[in-house]
Amino acid sequence: MLRHVLLDRDGVINRKLDSGYVTSWQQFEFLPGALEGLRLLKASGYKTLIVSNQAAVGKKLMTEAQLSEITSRFLQQVRKSGGQIHGVYYCLHAPEEDCACRKPRPGLLLKAQREHRFSFAETYLIGDSESDALAAQSVGCPFVQVLNIEANATSPFTHIFEPVFPSLLEAVNFLLASSKSRSEMAELPS
Repeated sequence: MLRHVLLDRDGVINRKLDSGYVTSWQQFEFLPGALEGLRLLKASGYKTLIVSNQAAVGKKLMTEAQLSEITSRFLQQVRKSGGQIHGVYYCLHAPEEDCACRKPRPGLLLKAQREHRFSFAETYLIGDSESDALAAQSVGCPFVQVLNIEANATSPFTHIFEPVFPSLLEAVNFLLASSKSRSEMAELPS
């Protein structure tokens, strides 16, 4: 059976900015361990899907074309490092637009599930924020928090969720160990 993992982008894969929005490729900086974590997911047979709020488009701080350029370059760097992203799902709306796809609402997750046909109960969402955790909870996804305070020092973290790891790589190692434990338990005779 093919396994899937859902990842937030900013704060998990790349550094969050003081301004709040990555609006050009020059501002995009991979976090320590992110590329290795993505490579490890691919090597372990996971389909990796990005589910990310990108309100800078809705707020007119960047265009969809600029976001597409950043995404294209980001995916290219992931491939060069041995990883693979199988789908990217963005909410482009500003928070005040009250859309169904902006996390913590589950619209992005539901769209990814429709297109890739996975079980939420067996698919982790790795994110850095309360909105990620609430979106995961709303569909029954296990949630793992990445909380890299040094790399994202200006981000306000109002809640810490367990389990929590300082990098995507450490979160992926946890996910792989958890998956191995679950599959070993399933193989035990009754």
